Amino acid sequence: MNTFVSSKGVEISIKPVSQFKIDALRASKIEPEIPTYTVKTVTGEEQTFQLDGKSAVTRNMEAEWEAYVTARNKAEAENAKAFFELLVWDGVDVEVPGEGSSWDLANKHFGIKVPADPYALKAHYVYTELLGKTEDIGELMAAIFKASGVDEEAVERLRKSFRIGVSGTTNRPVSNRTRKLESKVKDV
Repeated sequence: MNTFVSSKGVEISIKPVSQFKIDALRASKIEPEIPTYTVKTVTGEEQTFQLDGKSAVTRNMEAEWEAYVTARNKAEAENAKAFFELLVWDGVDVEVPGEGSSWDLANKHFGIKVPADPYALKAHYVYTELLGKTEDIGELMAAIFKASGVDEEAVERLRKSFRIGVSGTTNRPVSNRTRKLESKVKDV
C-alpha cells in the first residue's frame, strides 16, 4: 500500500483510482455555453461569433458576459469539487469516524457543519483532519495519481498547479513525528 504524509505528520494510506473513472468524470464535465453575437457581412450574410470580454464591451453585452463568467466559475468549482471527491473516495483508504466518535462530538461542540452526503463527508474529513495546508491537497492528488499509474510528467504538472506561492517541494520523508492514522482519532 502506498502512503502520503501530510504537513500535519499524518500518514495516509492511498490506493489507485481507475483511469477509466477519472476519464468518465472529465467527459461528464458541465460547462456553460459561451454567449454569441451576430454580425452582418458586406454581402448581407450573418456570421456568429463567440463573445469575449472585449467584444462584450464593444457590443454592449456586459450583462450577458458577466452571467457567463459567473456560470463558468460555478461550473469549474463544481467540477473541481467532484474531481477531488472522486480521488478521495476511491484513492484514500480511510474510514470516517461515525456518530458518537470523538471527531463527531468535537464537530458538534464547535458548531462545525459536517456534510450528510458520504462522498462530501469523506472529503471534509480528509480536509479537516488529515491535511494541514493547502499544498497538501495537490500533493495528495499527485500521490494518488502516481499510485494510479499516471505518468510522472502529468503528476509533476499537477503538483506545480498547486504550488502557487510555495517554494520547493512539499514532499517529506516519513519522520519520527509521523503518527499513524489509527492513533490520530480514537472513537469514544
